[in-house]
Amino acid sequence: MLKQYQKQIMVDRICNGQYDTNSPHSTTLHRHDYFQIVWIAKGSGKHLIEQETHQYGDGSLFLLAPHFMHQIEYTKDVEGYIISFSDTFLNTEQYKSNLLFYNSQQAHIQVPNEDAGLLNAEFAHMHHYFKNSQFIDRSIILQNYLHIVLTKIAAYSNPNSTTSEIHLKLLEQFVLLVRDQFREQKKLHYYQDKLSISQRKLSDTITKTTGISPAKFIEQYCLNEAARMIRFSTYSINEIAGSLGYLDNSYFTKAFKKHFNKTPNQYRKDSKHF
Repeated sequence: MLKQYQKQIMVDRICNGQYDTNSPHSTTLHRHDYFQIVWIAKGSGKHLIEQETHQYGDGSLFLLAPHFMHQIEYTKDVEGYIISFSDTFLNTEQYKSNLLFYNSQQAHIQVPNEDAGLLNAEFAHMHHYFKNSQFIDRSIILQNYLHIVLTKIAAYSNPNSTTSEIHLKLLEQFVLLVRDQFREQKKLHYYQDKLSISQRKLSDTITKTTGISPAKFIEQYCLNEAARMIRFSTYSINEIAGSLGYLDNSYFTKAFKKHFNKTPNQYRKDSKHF
C-alpha cells in the first residue's frame, strides 16, 4: 500500500454555539496536535487557557499553540470560525507570523470594531473554499488565505506585552531551529550551541514566552508531529516513531500516552471518527 501523509487546513464555522461539521474540536479540557485560531464574530462566553480564564465577546481572537490546555464555553448566540492547521504548511517567511501562537501573553486578542467585519470576511472565504472540494488548487488557496489572516492578526497583537524584542527574536530563532532539526536533534545542548547562548538564558526566555521549558518544547513538538502523522498518514506506528528519531518504540509509546492520555494506536482509532 502506498504510504500517505495528508497535511490539512481545517476550517469550521461556529453557528448558534455549535460547529457545522463532525469536528475534532471539543468543549472539554483538552489540547490539540495542531495550531488553532478561534474567531468569535459575535457572542460571549469564557475560555480557559493554561489555567487563565478569558472572558470573550464580539471580535475576540484566540491563538492556541499545540501544547496549550484549553476549554471554551459557547452560548447559543456565538458565531464565528475555527481554523486548525499544521506549521508545515508555512514557509520560513510565513512562519514568522506563527510565532505569535507561542507567546502566552498573546493568546487573547481583541480586534478593533472597524476591522472585525473585514477579518470575518477572510474567515468566511476560507470556510467557502474548505467546503467546496471542486477547486483543484484548494490547498494553495487556503494556504494563501491563512497567510493573509496571520499577517493581519500580527498587526492586532497586544501592544502592552512585556515580552521584549530580544526575547521574541530568540524565540523565533529557537522555534525555527527546532522545526528544522527536531527529528535528528532532541538534546538541548545542540540548540544552545547553535544559538550561542547559555542553558539558563535559553531556559528563562523560552519558559517566559511559551510557558514551558525548552526541553519540553522540543519533546512536545516531536509528539505533536507524531500525532499528525498518526491521524493523517498510512504509516505504521513503528515507522512514524522511527522517522521522528525515536529508536525505542516503548519509550515513544509512553511519552505519547503521557502527553495525549492515550496510546498511539488508540489515538489513530479515535481519529477515524472525525
